[in-house]
Amino acid sequence: MDKNKRFNPYVSVDAEEEIVISGIAGRFPNSDNIKEFQENIYNKMDLGSDDHQRWTDHIYEMPPRIGKINNIQKFDAGFFDIPASEAHVLDPGFRILLEHTYEAIIDAGVNPAELQGTNTSVITAINVSDTNIDLLYGKPHVAGLPILGCNKAMIANRISHWLGVTGPSYNVDAACSSSHFAMVEAYRMIRSGICEAAIVASVNLCLNPFIIHLFLRLGVLSADGYCKPYDEEGAGYMRSDAAVVVYLQKARYARRIYATYVYGKANCDGFKEKGITFPSFDMQKILLEEFYEECGISPLKLSYMEAHATGTLAGDAIELQAIDEALCAKRDFPLLLGTVKSNIGHSEPVSGHCQIAKVSSQQNTVNTTIQGDPF
Repeated sequence: MDKNKRFNPYVSVDAEEEIVISGIAGRFPNSDNIKEFQENIYNKMDLGSDDHQRWTDHIYEMPPRIGKINNIQKFDAGFFDIPASEAHVLDPGFRILLEHTYEAIIDAGVNPAELQGTNTSVITAINVSDTNIDLLYGKPHVAGLPILGCNKAMIANRISHWLGVTGPSYNVDAACSSSHFAMVEAYRMIRSGICEAAIVASVNLCLNPFIIHLFLRLGVLSADGYCKPYDEEGAGYMRSDAAVVVYLQKARYARRIYATYVYGKANCDGFKEKGITFPSFDMQKILLEEFYEECGISPLKLSYMEAHATGTLAGDAIELQAIDEALCAKRDFPLLLGTVKSNIGHSEPVSGHCQIAKVSSQQNTVNTTIQGDPF
């Protein structure tokens, strides 16, 4: 048994059977929708914010900036058939995903009513909820509704319930790779016939200053509140809100196509001498090499790569080394690299979706990576 092999090689299919992104919606720092987000990225905007209006208490050593989305307190509960008593204790991130699920389906040219009874899967990618502590433990609730409003598994189920879809419905929590892994899962299920379409939704809200402070003490946040990918200083990143929903289906049924999801793959570092949070060069290199081998695409055909690039010294250096050795050894022309984190910071479980939102609309252009002095 080859210990490094994770999945079977990709089997090519007819163009009509390819998996495509046909709808996408979202909200990003200082960008209320996908169009605003894409325009801001194109115009090289730094979308971080230095106001702390979300909390009034002064906390020592707080980073001066975060990426914040707008209108998180607004919600039309009646539209989604949610009683006011439930909506009041529903995690704001969950409310936002319901809204953008509707938008993504409409964006795909589909009436949400058409999905009722279909074998459509719903996969959410949610990591830490900053509001769970307040809603679950802040005060007693007679009806116990916060259990439903704050349970990460329930948001996927709530979306499935509202749409009336019957495919697999669950949450993926894989930290910063959550939305990426959720997309891989959706791709596999559609390709294998487990479901006919998939809604993949992710959200991150930075609402609790004490959680931000913990990230700072962990040593991953920059002191100045900027995210500078591939910077020689490697000072860390800025935490960021984001919410993205993607609608996936086979090309034969798509009324709009933003991008083709050709293949998906993931692995795990396993044991590392330097500790669980330290990245593995070997496993990143293996992942890249196996990915292109399995999907039958030569790395030489790759012209641009939207990289992870969090702005940490160890992470960026190891990622660059893995990309260089796995993809660039036989190249006689540069491989262009970029990252949306230079504009919005790190949205953690949503970061993979933010990358997709950026590159799915670049239309033969490569947006500039801002901030920092590359090493």
